[in-house]
Amino acid sequence: MFSALDAAGKEIKAQYPDDSKTVDDFVWILKEACRIRYKKALDGSMQPMKAEAHFFLSQDRMSAYACLLPPENDGDGITYEEFLEDMHYEGIHYGILQEDIQQEFALGYLRIFPVARGKLPQEGEDGRVTELFQRHGHMRLEVQNGSQVDFSKDVQLQPVRKGTVICLIRFPREGTDGMDITGHELPSPPVVSAIVPQGRNTTISRGGQALTASVDGILYIENDLFCIHEQKIINGDLDQFQGSLQVSGNLYIEGNVDGGVDIEASGDIVINGKMGQARVAAGGTIRIQQGIYGTKGKTSVTAAGQVQSPVMEWTEIDAGTSVIAETISNSTIRCGHVVYAMTGRGMIVDSLIRAGDSVLCLRIGNLAGGRSRFSIGYPTHIPESWERIRTELTEVQSTLEKLWKPITGLRKKGTRISEGEKSVLEQLVEQRDIYIEKRDALTAELRLVNKALDKKSKGRIRCEVVHPCLDVQIGRLTEEITTVEENCNIHVEENHILLK
Repeated sequence: MFSALDAAGKEIKAQYPDDSKTVDDFVWILKEACRIRYKKALDGSMQPMKAEAHFFLSQDRMSAYACLLPPENDGDGITYEEFLEDMHYEGIHYGILQEDIQQEFALGYLRIFPVARGKLPQEGEDGRVTELFQRHGHMRLEVQNGSQVDFSKDVQLQPVRKGTVICLIRFPREGTDGMDITGHELPSPPVVSAIVPQGRNTTISRGGQALTASVDGILYIENDLFCIHEQKIINGDLDQFQGSLQVSGNLYIEGNVDGGVDIEASGDIVINGKMGQARVAAGGTIRIQQGIYGTKGKTSVTAAGQVQSPVMEWTEIDAGTSVIAETISNSTIRCGHVVYAMTGRGMIVDSLIRAGDSVLCLRIGNLAGGRSRFSIGYPTHIPESWERIRTELTEVQSTLEKLWKPITGLRKKGTRISEGEKSVLEQLVEQRDIYIEKRDALTAELRLVNKALDKKSKGRIRCEVVHPCLDVQIGRLTEEITTVEENCNIHVEENHILLK
């Protein structure tokens, strides 16, 4: 009997190799059952033993096998109906292999055969998004430091029109549940909808099957979402023939800007060419890709954010945050944070720099000489106010001194003063009083500015080489550098300006 069971096991494993472990376990149990039956058959009573149907369930309950053990001592056989009833009471209710059971049942005892197969759950398909555009980096021009601006590369833009399909969206498809042979339901894995990368100025349309642009503009990625800068794009150059241009939002100019044109945008401005004689103002960041080659007094750039340009010549720059360049010459720069000139030549020559934080560059000045003036570490209006107030105070004091002499001379005449001279004296005294009030107001204003300048500043100038001459102001402290200095870290320490 053991040999027959081993042969039956080998045969069934050849048909169902994935069930080899289940079959081996079943054969072991059948052998134990045969051993017990054999011992009973040999006891003294020699009672007849009826044929038995044995069943075995796989560990995952997805399959069930059966084997008929023969009767002993002239015991009765087992009918097909009894076999099915035994199988039912063993808890096998689903996936019954009726035809296979009938065929195997007819072949007799000591055969192992499958009697039920469960149904595995069928996985569905998750939703999916097919992107039709490249994932270009965000179009926020402002960067954290100067090394992040590569002026050798054009600004990459992806213009799209309202209604352009950005992504196709496929809905999820539900799977089908399965069931094991005991009748327990096996739910299919849940499916998830696709995460649609919908950002600013995009909308889901076409019955939920597409992500489209809701405005004309530039497509970009921010926080893994497709967004659109609502933007006006100008092909070619802008010059005196265009006059002035005002744009709500962002502006991209493909060519050059020159000829006294006046440009203003509430967002960012990108000029992919050069800038000459013009005035450009933006509520965001301004980038001039090929440099500013201006005219004294006729070229200005004003931005609430950063100003970025590889070359800044003969221009006035006013930036709310930082200024990033490779060369700055003969220019006036005002910025709320840092002036960077750390790439390319990294040079600042013959320029006035007022930085709310610091100046970081490779080189200040050149072999031909010249003079630059740097004021750092304070909001730009404070040093400017300090200079203005001191200048005005000097002028007011000079005027008061000039008024004092004629007033004193007229008063010395006493009763001998004529009516005409009295009138002149009254006018001079009135003027003097006005200038005294102005002097007192300026003195109070200067006191406040001095208080602000007395606060400790972390502003510094870092550069590899300084050529003379450089005037440095940090707070109320000033220093004139008239020698070549290397590896400078100009800062204030213990109320002194140090170069290292």
